[in-house]
Formats: sequence, structure tokens, C-alpha cells
Amino acid sequence: MASSLDPQIKANLIRFRNNCKLTQTDLADLVGISRNTYRSIEVGETGLVHKALDKIAKRLGVSVESLILGYNPLDINTDPRLAKFKKDISLQQKKEREMDHKEMDRLLAENYELKEKVAMQKQIIEAKDQLIEYLKNQKG
Repeated sequence: MASSLDPQIKANLIRFRNNCKLTQTDLADLVGISRNTYRSIEVGETGLVHKALDKIAKRLGVSVESLILGYNPLDINTDPRLAKFKKDISLQQKKEREMDHKEMDRLLAENYELKEKVAMQKQIIEAKDQLIEYLKNQKG
């Protein structure tokens, strides 16, 4: 690992340690390193040694991946991107429903207009039929 710790990893390390209600000294004792060594890791002066990283994650009750990423990538429900994805999908579905409602309203209006035109055409045909019948009777 690099000699300086990514700011997000530092924040995750502190957050998980605080969630466990542990001091730097408590966690260092549990991991088997000095408090100064742990402090150096947490502030980014010392890169995480793979062995220490595994022990720290284990003592905090999280996976190494969770410690580094801030969430467990194997548990989709803890992935912070999921909430954004769900929100985006929800907004997209809402827009689609609104578009569907607008399209449905447009189609209903068009259907109503067509029914009116058909009714008018039927009246015109009926009037012409009556006129033809009248003219036949006048001829005969």
C-alpha cells in the first residue's frame, strides 16, 4: 500500500472505530500494535500493513473491503450507490408515468374527437339516405 492513506479510508477507519466505541489505544491493544503505530496509520503517516489491516478490520467487525470502501461491496444493500440508483430509477419511472398519463389523455381526447366525427358522418349519411328516398318517391 502507499505510504499515505486515502482520505476516505482514514474517514472510514475513524468512523468504524467510533461506531465500535473504541479509542485509538483500545483498538491498538486489540490488534497488537502500539497506540503510536495505530495513530500513524489512522492519520495517514504510515501505510496500512496488510497484516494490520486484516486485524483492524476483524476487530472492528467489518471486512477489509468495508474498511477501505466505506461499505461492504458484497452486501448490495449497504452500497451507497444503491440509494442513488433507486432514487434515479424512481424519478425515471415517475416521469414515464407522467408521460404515459399525458399520452393517455391525448389519446382519449383524440378518440373522443373521432367518435364525434363518426357520429356526424352517420348523421350526414342518414340525411342523404332520407334525401335519396324522398327523391325516389317524387319521381315515382
